[in-house]
Amino acid sequence: MKSSRTIGIFTIVLIAVIVILVGGGYYVYEQANYVTSSDASIQGTIVPLTAPQDGTLQNWNLSIGENVTKHAVIGQTDGLAGITDIYAPISGTVVQNNAVDNELVVPGQPLGYVVNLNNLDVVANVQETEINNVAVGKTVDITINAYPNTSFTGTVTQIGGGSTVVTEGVPNTSLTGAFNKQTQRVPVYISIAGSEGKTLMPGMSVEVSIHRN
Repeated sequence: MKSSRTIGIFTIVLIAVIVILVGGGYYVYEQANYVTSSDASIQGTIVPLTAPQDGTLQNWNLSIGENVTKHAVIGQTDGLAGITDIYAPISGTVVQNNAVDNELVVPGQPLGYVVNLNNLDVVANVQETEINNVAVGKTVDITINAYPNTSFTGTVTQIGGGSTVVTEGVPNTSLTGAFNKQTQRVPVYISIAGSEGKTLMPGMSVEVSIHRN
């Protein structure tokens, strides 16, 4: 009985040691081959759809997710200058609609927003201590939190010249003039090779592993 108990304890300890060794080995492998960051998101140029004049909004029938073509008429305003067309400033997808038909609008009022979903990038904030291991042209493994079972790939296209303080944007200074040493992060821009059939949107949270070699 005592022998069986001893064997059971030994087996448990052995399994724990194996798990620790495997986990430690994986961590060492990751550190040696990748620069990682979970402080990353998909970003794109979001362009406003604005009212050209004072008046009543007419023929405004856009819906979120609808595709528009650059220079296409997407509505009108009926004001003192008569009926004025509203044109799509770019080709893209409507991601926000703030207006309704027959609403009174003023010049420059944002009626909605459109983004080109075919021109999205990942911006990852990398610790300054790791930035020397990042280079333009390096391959990036991308995991998008909304699609955890889908693998995406990308390429480093630009390494930002500035850095950001990790403590929620608090400046690295104090009223006493003392210097507070804080870890800085440098933005790294990454192109996405393909959407893998998924709908990608600005603001989606991302994790990246940038290849060192």
